[in-house]
Amino acid sequence: MDLEDLCGELAALREEMAGLKGEVATLKGDNAVLKGDNATLKGDNAALKGDNATLRQEVVHLREEVVRLRQAVLEERTTRQVVVEELRQEVRRRAAPSDRIQGDGEEVVSLKAGTRDKCDATTSCDVTPTTEEAGPASGKRRPPAACGTNIYHLDYKLLKMVLSKMDCWDMFRARRVCHRWRSAVDDIVGDCRRELTDQQAHSGEVPAPATSLELVLKVQDQPKMTELQAPTAETDTDLRLVAATCHALEKANLRGFKLRVSALRRMAHANASSLRELTLPAVISDWQLEALLEPLKALERLDVSPPVDSSGKWLRLLPKSLKRLDITESPSVTPEATGRLLAALTGLEDVTLHGAGVICDTVLAALHGCSQLDTLELQDTRSLTDIPALTQSEVAAVSRMAVTCRKLNRLFLTSSLENCQAVLTALHETDLGCDSGQSRTIELWVAKSIEDEIEKPSDSSICVEYYDDID
Repeated sequence: MDLEDLCGELAALREEMAGLKGEVATLKGDNAVLKGDNATLKGDNAALKGDNATLRQEVVHLREEVVRLRQAVLEERTTRQVVVEELRQEVRRRAAPSDRIQGDGEEVVSLKAGTRDKCDATTSCDVTPTTEEAGPASGKRRPPAACGTNIYHLDYKLLKMVLSKMDCWDMFRARRVCHRWRSAVDDIVGDCRRELTDQQAHSGEVPAPATSLELVLKVQDQPKMTELQAPTAETDTDLRLVAATCHALEKANLRGFKLRVSALRRMAHANASSLRELTLPAVISDWQLEALLEPLKALERLDVSPPVDSSGKWLRLLPKSLKRLDITESPSVTPEATGRLLAALTGLEDVTLHGAGVICDTVLAALHGCSQLDTLELQDTRSLTDIPALTQSEVAAVSRMAVTCRKLNRLFLTSSLENCQAVLTALHETDLGCDSGQSRTIELWVAKSIEDEIEKPSDSSICVEYYDDID
Protein backbone atom coordinates (compact mmCIF):
# COMPACT_ATOMS: atom_id res chain seq x y z
CA MET A 1 0.00 0.00 0.00
CA ASP A 2 2.80 2.38 0.73
CA LEU A 3 4.30 1.80 -2.71
CA GLU A 4 0.95 2.37 -4.42
CA ASP A 5 0.41 5.56 -2.43
CA LEU A 6 3.81 6.77 -3.43
CA CYS A 7 3.13 6.01 -7.07
CA GLY A 8 -0.17 7.92 -6.89
CA GLU A 9 1.50 10.91 -5.29
CA LEU A 10 4.24 10.80 -7.96
CA ALA A 11 1.66 10.83 -10.73
CA ALA A 12 -0.13 13.76 -9.09
CA LEU A 13 3.14 15.63 -8.79
CA ARG A 14 3.86 14.98 -12.48
CA GLU A 15 0.50 16.37 -13.47
CA GLU A 16 1.03 19.40 -11.24
CA MET A 17 4.50 19.90 -12.78
CA ALA A 18 3.02 19.77 -16.27
CA GLY A 19 0.45 22.38 -15.25
CA LEU A 20 3.19 24.59 -13.85
CA LYS A 21 5.20 24.25 -17.07
CA GLY A 22 2.16 25.39 -19.01
CA GLU A 23 1.74 28.38 -16.74
CA VAL A 24 5.47 29.20 -17.12
CA ALA A 25 5.11 29.08 -20.90
CA THR A 26 2.07 31.37 -20.65
CA LEU A 27 3.98 33.79 -18.45
CA LYS A 28 6.90 33.77 -20.89
CA GLY A 29 4.53 34.64 -23.69
CA ASP A 30 2.99 37.42 -21.62
CA ASN A 31 6.48 38.65 -20.76
CA ALA A 32 7.42 38.76 -24.46
CA VAL A 33 4.26 40.73 -25.20
CA LEU A 34 5.06 43.13 -22.37
CA LYS A 35 8.60 43.58 -23.71
CA GLY A 36 7.17 44.38 -27.12
CA ASP A 37 4.75 46.84 -25.59
CA ASN A 38 7.63 48.38 -23.60
CA ALA A 39 9.72 48.78 -26.76
CA THR A 40 6.74 50.37 -28.50
CA LEU A 41 6.23 52.74 -25.59
CA LYS A 42 9.91 53.66 -25.64
CA GLY A 43 9.66 54.41 -29.35
CA ASP A 44 6.55 56.47 -28.80
CA ASN A 45 8.28 58.28 -25.92
CA ALA A 46 11.30 59.08 -28.13
CA ALA A 47 8.98 60.31 -30.88
CA LEU A 48 7.11 62.48 -28.37
CA LYS A 49 10.40 63.90 -27.09
CA GLY A 50 11.40 64.74 -30.65
CA ASP A 51 8.02 66.33 -31.32
CA ASN A 52 8.33 68.24 -28.04
CA ALA A 53 11.76 69.58 -29.00
CA THR A 54 10.44 70.57 -32.43
CA LEU A 55 7.45 72.31 -30.87
CA ARG A 56 9.71 74.17 -28.46
CA GLN A 57 11.84 75.39 -31.34
CA GLU A 58 8.72 76.46 -33.23
CA VAL A 59 7.44 78.27 -30.13
CA VAL A 60 10.76 80.11 -29.77
CA HIS A 61 10.68 81.01 -33.47
CA LEU A 62 7.07 82.17 -33.22
CA ARG A 63 7.89 84.30 -30.19
CA GLU A 64 10.75 85.92 -32.08
CA GLU A 65 8.46 86.54 -35.04
CA VAL A 66 5.83 88.05 -32.72
CA VAL A 67 8.42 90.41 -31.24
CA ARG A 68 9.60 91.32 -34.72
CA LEU A 69 6.06 91.93 -35.94
CA ARG A 70 5.28 94.04 -32.88
CA GLN A 71 8.31 96.22 -33.54
CA ALA A 72 7.39 96.44 -37.22
CA VAL A 73 3.82 97.44 -36.32
CA LEU A 74 5.12 100.03 -33.87
CA GLU A 75 7.45 101.45 -36.49
CA GLU A 76 4.66 101.44 -39.07
CA ARG A 77 2.32 103.23 -36.68
CA THR A 78 4.96 105.84 -35.94
CA THR A 79 5.62 106.33 -39.64
CA ARG A 80 1.90 106.56 -40.35
CA GLN A 81 1.42 109.17 -37.63
CA VAL A 82 4.27 111.22 -39.09
CA VAL A 83 2.82 110.93 -42.60
CA VAL A 84 -0.68 111.84 -41.41
CA GLU A 85 0.65 114.87 -39.57
CA GLU A 86 2.62 115.95 -42.65
CA LEU A 87 -0.46 115.52 -44.83
CA ARG A 88 -2.49 117.63 -42.40
CA GLN A 89 0.12 120.34 -42.52
CA GLU A 90 0.20 120.13 -46.31
CA VAL A 91 -3.59 120.48 -46.49
CA ARG A 92 -3.46 123.52 -44.22
CA ARG A 93 -0.70 125.09 -46.29
CA ARG A 94 -2.46 124.46 -49.57
CA ALA A 95 -5.56 126.13 -48.16
CA ALA A 96 -3.60 129.40 -48.25
CA PRO A 97 -3.11 130.84 -51.82
CA SER A 98 0.53 131.74 -51.23
CA ASP A 99 1.72 128.44 -49.74
CA ARG A 100 2.47 125.89 -52.46
CA ILE A 101 4.69 123.11 -51.30
CA GLN A 102 6.21 119.88 -52.41
CA GLY A 103 6.05 116.45 -50.78
CA ASP A 104 8.89 114.86 -48.88
CA GLY A 105 9.66 112.49 -51.71
CA GLU A 106 10.30 115.40 -54.12
CA GLU A 107 12.26 117.71 -51.84
CA VAL A 108 15.72 116.43 -52.61
CA VAL A 109 15.15 114.97 -56.07
CA SER A 110 13.68 118.15 -57.59
CA LEU A 111 16.61 120.43 -56.77
CA LYS A 112 18.28 120.42 -60.19
CA ALA A 113 20.26 123.28 -61.68
CA GLY A 114 18.08 125.47 -63.85
CA THR A 115 14.84 124.03 -62.44
CA ARG A 116 14.77 125.76 -59.08
CA ASP A 117 11.65 127.69 -58.13
CA LYS A 118 12.72 131.32 -57.78
CA CYS A 119 9.64 132.83 -56.19
CA ASP A 120 9.83 136.60 -55.76
CA ALA A 121 6.43 136.91 -54.08
CA THR A 122 6.31 137.47 -50.36
CA THR A 123 3.95 135.71 -48.03
CA SER A 124 0.83 137.25 -46.60
CA CYS A 125 2.40 137.37 -43.16
CA ASP A 126 4.98 139.87 -44.53
CA VAL A 127 2.50 142.39 -46.04
CA THR A 128 -0.89 141.95 -44.38
CA PRO A 129 -1.32 144.45 -41.51
CA THR A 130 -2.84 143.38 -38.22
CA THR A 131 -6.11 144.79 -36.91
CA GLU A 132 -4.27 147.30 -34.74
CA GLU A 133 -2.09 148.41 -37.69
CA ALA A 134 -5.03 148.83 -40.07
CA GLY A 135 -6.81 151.34 -37.81
CA PRO A 136 -10.49 152.31 -37.89
CA ALA A 137 -12.64 152.74 -40.97
CA SER A 138 -11.96 156.50 -41.00
CA GLY A 139 -8.69 155.84 -42.81
CA LYS A 140 -6.31 156.89 -40.06
CA ARG A 141 -3.63 154.27 -39.43
CA ARG A 142 -2.46 153.53 -35.99
CA PRO A 143 1.25 153.19 -35.46
CA PRO A 144 2.36 149.57 -35.86
CA ALA A 145 2.67 147.66 -32.62
CA ALA A 146 6.10 146.42 -31.68
CA CYS A 147 6.48 142.73 -32.42
CA GLY A 148 9.06 140.30 -31.14
CA THR A 149 11.85 139.32 -33.51
CA ASN A 150 11.58 135.75 -34.84
CA ILE A 151 12.97 133.75 -37.73
CA TYR A 152 10.21 134.92 -40.10
CA HIS A 153 11.53 138.49 -39.84
CA LEU A 154 15.22 137.69 -40.41
CA ASP A 155 17.21 139.39 -43.09
CA TYR A 156 17.40 137.17 -46.22
CA LYS A 157 21.17 136.64 -46.00
CA LEU A 158 20.91 135.86 -42.31
CA LEU A 159 18.05 133.44 -43.04
CA LYS A 160 20.26 131.65 -45.57
CA MET A 161 23.03 131.43 -43.00
CA VAL A 162 20.70 129.92 -40.40
CA LEU A 163 19.25 127.38 -42.84
CA SER A 164 22.69 126.38 -44.11
CA LYS A 165 23.75 125.50 -40.55
CA MET A 166 20.87 123.05 -40.18
CA ASP A 167 21.10 119.33 -40.79
CA CYS A 168 20.75 118.76 -44.53
CA TRP A 169 17.62 116.62 -44.18
CA ASP A 170 16.00 119.18 -41.87
CA MET A 171 16.96 121.98 -44.25
CA PHE A 172 15.08 120.32 -47.12
CA ARG A 173 12.08 119.82 -44.85
CA ALA A 174 12.26 123.51 -43.87
CA ARG A 175 12.03 124.31 -47.59
CA ARG A 176 8.34 123.43 -47.35
CA VAL A 177 7.48 126.15 -44.84
CA CYS A 178 6.89 129.02 -47.27
CA HIS A 179 8.06 130.50 -50.58
CA ARG A 180 10.64 132.67 -48.86
CA TRP A 181 12.28 129.70 -47.15
CA ARG A 182 12.07 127.64 -50.34
CA SER A 183 13.84 130.40 -52.24
CA ALA A 184 16.52 130.62 -49.53
CA VAL A 185 17.16 126.86 -49.62
CA ASP A 186 17.28 126.92 -53.43
CA ASP A 187 19.87 129.70 -53.25
CA ILE A 188 21.95 127.65 -50.80
CA VAL A 189 21.85 124.70 -53.20
CA GLY A 190 22.77 126.95 -56.12
CA ASP A 191 25.71 128.47 -54.25
CA CYS A 192 26.97 125.00 -53.36
CA ARG A 193 26.66 123.84 -56.96
CA ARG A 194 28.62 126.85 -58.22
CA GLU A 195 31.38 126.23 -55.68
CA LEU A 196 31.67 122.62 -56.81
CA THR A 197 31.80 123.70 -60.44
CA ASP A 198 34.57 126.22 -59.68
CA GLN A 199 36.56 123.58 -57.76
CA GLN A 200 36.22 121.13 -60.63
CA ALA A 201 37.30 123.75 -63.16
CA HIS A 202 40.31 124.69 -61.03
CA SER A 203 41.52 121.17 -60.21
CA GLY A 204 40.33 119.38 -63.33
CA GLU A 205 38.61 116.57 -61.37
CA VAL A 206 35.41 116.08 -59.43
CA PRO A 207 36.15 116.69 -55.73
CA ALA A 208 35.03 114.19 -53.11
CA PRO A 209 31.90 115.40 -51.30
CA ALA A 210 32.80 117.11 -48.02
CA THR A 211 29.24 117.81 -46.82
CA SER A 212 25.85 116.15 -47.04
CA LEU A 213 24.62 118.75 -49.50
CA GLU A 214 27.59 118.14 -51.79
CA LEU A 215 26.82 114.42 -51.66
CA VAL A 216 23.18 115.08 -52.61
CA LEU A 217 24.27 117.17 -55.60
CA LYS A 218 26.78 114.53 -56.69
CA VAL A 219 24.12 111.82 -56.62
CA GLN A 220 21.76 114.04 -58.62
CA ASP A 221 24.42 114.87 -61.21
CA GLN A 222 25.58 111.23 -61.45
CA PRO A 223 22.44 109.04 -61.35
CA LYS A 224 24.52 106.03 -62.42
CA MET A 225 27.06 106.52 -59.62
CA THR A 226 28.64 103.16 -58.70
CA GLU A 227 30.30 103.96 -55.35
CA LEU A 228 28.74 105.53 -52.25
CA GLN A 229 30.74 106.92 -49.34
CA ALA A 230 29.93 109.32 -46.54
CA PRO A 231 31.11 112.95 -46.80
CA THR A 232 34.66 113.53 -45.60
CA ALA A 233 33.80 116.41 -43.24
CA GLU A 234 30.66 114.92 -41.64
CA THR A 235 30.09 111.72 -39.68
CA ASP A 236 26.31 111.63 -39.32
CA THR A 237 24.81 112.02 -42.80
CA ASP A 238 21.18 110.92 -43.09
CA LEU A 239 21.00 108.01 -45.55
CA ARG A 240 17.47 109.08 -46.57
CA LEU A 241 19.04 111.93 -48.56
CA VAL A 242 20.42 109.54 -51.20
CA ALA A 243 18.64 106.21 -50.63
CA ALA A 244 15.92 106.99 -53.17
CA THR A 245 18.24 108.26 -55.92
CA CYS A 246 21.04 105.63 -56.03
CA HIS A 247 20.13 102.86 -58.49
CA ALA A 248 23.43 101.53 -59.85
CA LEU A 249 25.68 101.15 -56.81
CA GLU A 250 28.43 98.52 -56.91
CA LYS A 251 30.23 99.58 -53.70
CA ALA A 252 28.66 101.12 -50.60
CA ASN A 253 30.50 102.15 -47.45
CA LEU A 254 27.82 103.07 -44.91
CA ARG A 255 30.22 104.10 -42.16
CA GLY A 256 29.48 107.71 -41.34
CA PHE A 257 25.78 107.52 -42.28
CA LYS A 258 22.78 107.80 -40.00
CA LEU A 259 20.90 104.57 -40.72
CA ARG A 260 17.16 103.98 -40.75
CA VAL A 261 15.45 100.70 -41.59
CA SER A 262 13.23 102.29 -44.25
CA ALA A 263 16.20 103.93 -45.99
CA LEU A 264 18.27 100.73 -45.86
CA ARG A 265 15.43 98.69 -47.31
CA ARG A 266 14.84 101.23 -50.08
CA MET A 267 18.52 101.36 -51.02
CA ALA A 268 18.88 97.55 -50.93
CA HIS A 269 15.89 96.96 -53.23
CA ALA A 270 17.06 99.67 -55.65
CA ASN A 271 20.56 98.12 -55.94
CA ALA A 272 19.75 94.44 -55.34
CA SER A 273 21.30 93.24 -58.62
CA SER A 274 24.26 95.63 -58.83
CA LEU A 275 25.69 95.96 -55.31
CA ARG A 276 28.86 93.86 -54.95
CA GLU A 277 30.76 95.29 -51.95
CA LEU A 278 29.21 96.48 -48.70
CA THR A 279 30.88 97.95 -45.60
CA LEU A 280 28.74 98.47 -42.52
CA PRO A 281 29.34 100.53 -39.37
CA ALA A 282 29.69 99.08 -35.89
CA VAL A 283 26.49 100.73 -34.62
CA ILE A 284 24.02 98.65 -36.62
CA SER A 285 21.13 96.61 -35.25
CA ASP A 286 19.76 93.21 -36.20
CA TRP A 287 16.69 94.79 -37.78
CA GLN A 288 18.85 97.02 -39.95
CA LEU A 289 21.06 94.09 -40.97
CA GLU A 290 18.07 91.96 -41.94
CA ALA A 291 16.37 94.78 -43.88
CA LEU A 292 19.59 95.48 -45.79
CA LEU A 293 20.82 91.94 -46.54
CA GLU A 294 17.54 90.27 -47.50
CA PRO A 295 17.24 91.72 -51.06
CA LEU A 296 20.97 91.49 -51.89
CA LYS A 297 21.54 88.36 -53.94
CA ALA A 298 24.70 89.35 -55.84
CA LEU A 299 26.82 90.53 -52.91
CA GLU A 300 30.46 89.42 -53.14
CA ARG A 301 32.16 91.23 -50.25
CA LEU A 302 30.83 92.13 -46.81
CA ASP A 303 32.59 93.91 -43.95
CA VAL A 304 30.39 93.89 -40.87
CA SER A 305 30.70 94.42 -37.12
CA PRO A 306 27.57 92.88 -35.57
CA PRO A 307 26.14 94.45 -32.40
CA VAL A 308 26.92 92.88 -29.03
CA ASP A 309 23.29 91.82 -28.49
CA SER A 310 22.92 90.32 -31.96
CA SER A 311 20.79 87.18 -32.32
CA GLY A 312 22.73 86.10 -35.40
CA LYS A 313 19.56 85.67 -37.50
CA TRP A 314 21.07 87.87 -40.22
CA LEU A 315 23.63 85.13 -40.93
CA ARG A 316 20.94 83.16 -42.79
CA LEU A 317 20.41 86.05 -45.22
CA LEU A 318 23.99 86.14 -46.55
CA PRO A 319 23.97 85.12 -50.25
CA LYS A 320 26.00 82.20 -51.55
CA SER A 321 27.62 84.55 -54.07
CA LEU A 322 29.71 86.04 -51.23
CA LYS A 323 33.47 85.78 -51.94
CA ARG A 324 34.96 87.86 -49.13
CA LEU A 325 33.70 88.02 -45.57
CA ASP A 326 35.10 90.25 -42.81
CA ILE A 327 33.57 89.87 -39.34
CA THR A 328 35.26 92.19 -36.87
CA GLU A 329 34.77 92.75 -33.14
CA SER A 330 31.87 90.32 -32.88
CA PRO A 331 31.47 88.87 -29.38
CA SER A 332 27.84 88.12 -30.22
CA VAL A 333 28.77 85.71 -33.02
CA THR A 334 29.86 82.51 -31.31
CA PRO A 335 32.36 80.08 -32.88
CA GLU A 336 29.47 77.69 -33.49
CA ALA A 337 27.48 80.33 -35.39
CA THR A 338 30.58 81.31 -37.35
CA GLY A 339 31.19 77.65 -38.14
CA ARG A 340 27.64 77.22 -39.48
CA LEU A 341 28.06 80.36 -41.58
CA LEU A 342 31.37 79.26 -43.10
CA ALA A 343 30.02 75.78 -43.78
CA ALA A 344 27.15 77.31 -45.77
CA LEU A 345 29.32 79.76 -47.75
CA THR A 346 31.56 77.33 -49.59
CA GLY A 347 32.54 79.80 -52.29
CA LEU A 348 34.50 82.17 -50.00
CA GLU A 349 37.93 83.23 -51.24
CA ASP A 350 38.95 85.70 -48.52
CA VAL A 351 37.94 85.39 -44.86
CA THR A 352 38.84 87.73 -42.00
CA LEU A 353 37.72 86.90 -38.47
CA HIS A 354 38.53 89.28 -35.62
CA GLY A 355 37.48 88.38 -32.10
CA ALA A 356 38.28 86.46 -28.95
CA GLY A 357 38.83 82.74 -29.47
CA VAL A 358 38.44 82.66 -33.27
CA ILE A 359 41.25 80.09 -33.51
CA CYS A 360 39.26 77.01 -32.53
CA ASP A 361 38.38 73.57 -33.86
CA THR A 362 34.82 74.53 -34.82
CA VAL A 363 35.79 77.47 -37.05
CA LEU A 364 38.79 75.73 -38.65
CA ALA A 365 36.80 72.56 -39.36
CA ALA A 366 34.10 74.62 -41.09
CA LEU A 367 36.72 76.07 -43.45
CA HIS A 368 37.40 72.60 -44.90
CA GLY A 369 34.49 73.09 -47.27
CA CYS A 370 35.86 76.40 -48.63
CA SER A 371 37.66 74.90 -51.59
CA GLN A 372 38.32 78.34 -53.16
CA LEU A 373 39.86 79.90 -50.03
CA ASP A 374 42.96 81.95 -50.91
CA THR A 375 43.50 84.22 -47.90
CA LEU A 376 42.60 83.64 -44.26
CA GLU A 377 43.12 86.10 -41.42
CA LEU A 378 42.58 84.96 -37.83
CA GLN A 379 43.06 87.76 -35.33
CA ASP A 380 42.56 87.23 -31.62
CA THR A 381 41.65 90.67 -30.27
CA ARG A 382 42.60 89.91 -26.67
CA SER A 383 45.81 91.12 -25.10
CA LEU A 384 48.76 88.84 -25.88
CA THR A 385 49.14 88.07 -22.18
CA ASP A 386 45.49 86.97 -21.99
CA ILE A 387 45.55 84.64 -25.00
CA PRO A 388 45.79 81.04 -23.81
CA ALA A 389 48.10 78.56 -25.49
CA LEU A 390 46.58 76.60 -28.36
CA THR A 391 45.85 72.96 -27.62
CA GLN A 392 47.37 70.19 -29.69
CA SER A 393 44.01 69.56 -31.35
CA GLU A 394 43.70 73.25 -32.36
CA VAL A 395 47.22 73.28 -33.82
CA ALA A 396 46.42 70.06 -35.69
CA ALA A 397 43.18 71.65 -36.94
CA VAL A 398 45.20 74.47 -38.53
CA SER A 399 47.37 71.90 -40.33
CA ARG A 400 44.35 69.93 -41.54
CA MET A 401 42.69 73.12 -42.78
CA ALA A 402 45.85 74.08 -44.70
CA VAL A 403 45.97 70.64 -46.35
CA THR A 404 42.24 70.57 -47.18
CA CYS A 405 42.08 74.11 -48.62
CA ARG A 406 44.25 73.40 -51.65
CA LYS A 407 44.22 77.01 -52.90
CA LEU A 408 45.23 78.62 -49.59
CA ASN A 409 48.19 80.94 -50.21
CA ARG A 410 48.21 83.40 -47.32
CA LEU A 411 47.51 82.80 -43.64
CA PHE A 412 47.50 85.83 -41.32
CA LEU A 413 47.81 84.86 -37.67
CA THR A 414 47.54 87.36 -34.80
CA SER A 415 48.33 85.59 -31.57
CA SER A 416 51.07 85.09 -29.00
CA LEU A 417 54.63 84.10 -29.91
CA GLU A 418 54.07 80.63 -28.47
CA ASN A 419 50.98 80.02 -30.62
CA CYS A 420 52.58 81.38 -33.78
CA GLN A 421 55.62 79.17 -33.25
CA ALA A 422 53.44 76.11 -32.66
CA VAL A 423 51.46 76.73 -35.87
CA LEU A 424 54.64 77.35 -37.89
CA THR A 425 56.21 74.11 -36.63
CA ALA A 426 53.07 72.11 -37.34
CA LEU A 427 52.75 73.48 -40.88
CA HIS A 428 56.44 72.76 -41.53
CA GLU A 429 55.99 69.12 -40.50
CA THR A 430 52.82 68.70 -42.57
CA ASP A 431 52.81 67.43 -46.15
CA LEU A 432 50.87 70.16 -47.96
CA GLY A 433 50.72 68.19 -51.20
CA CYS A 434 51.16 69.56 -54.72
CA ASP A 435 49.41 72.18 -56.77
CA SER A 436 49.63 71.92 -60.58
CA GLY A 437 52.51 69.49 -60.28
CA GLN A 438 54.54 71.72 -57.94
CA SER A 439 54.97 71.57 -54.20
CA ARG A 440 52.63 73.97 -52.40
CA THR A 441 53.94 76.92 -50.43
CA ILE A 442 52.02 79.01 -47.90
CA GLU A 443 52.82 82.51 -46.68
CA LEU A 444 52.42 82.72 -42.91
CA TRP A 445 52.07 86.36 -41.85
CA VAL A 446 52.84 87.16 -38.21
CA ALA A 447 53.41 90.38 -36.25
CA LYS A 448 56.68 92.18 -36.92
CA SER A 449 57.23 92.49 -33.17
CA ILE A 450 58.12 88.78 -32.93
CA GLU A 451 60.42 88.73 -35.97
CA ASP A 452 63.57 88.33 -33.85
CA GLU A 453 62.08 85.69 -31.54
CA ILE A 454 60.32 83.28 -33.85
CA GLU A 455 62.38 80.33 -35.08
CA LYS A 456 62.04 79.80 -38.81
CA PRO A 457 62.77 76.30 -40.09
CA SER A 458 65.14 76.00 -43.04
CA ASP A 459 64.13 74.50 -46.40
CA SER A 460 60.48 74.82 -45.50
CA SER A 461 57.40 75.13 -47.68
CA ILE A 462 56.21 77.82 -45.26
CA CYS A 463 57.37 81.35 -46.11
CA VAL A 464 57.21 83.58 -43.03
CA GLU A 465 56.23 87.21 -43.68
CA TYR A 466 55.68 90.06 -41.23
CA TYR A 467 53.08 92.80 -40.98
CA ASP A 468 53.33 96.00 -38.96
CA ASP A 469 51.62 95.91 -35.59
CA ILE A 470 48.57 98.20 -35.24
CA ASP A 471 47.70 99.05 -31.66
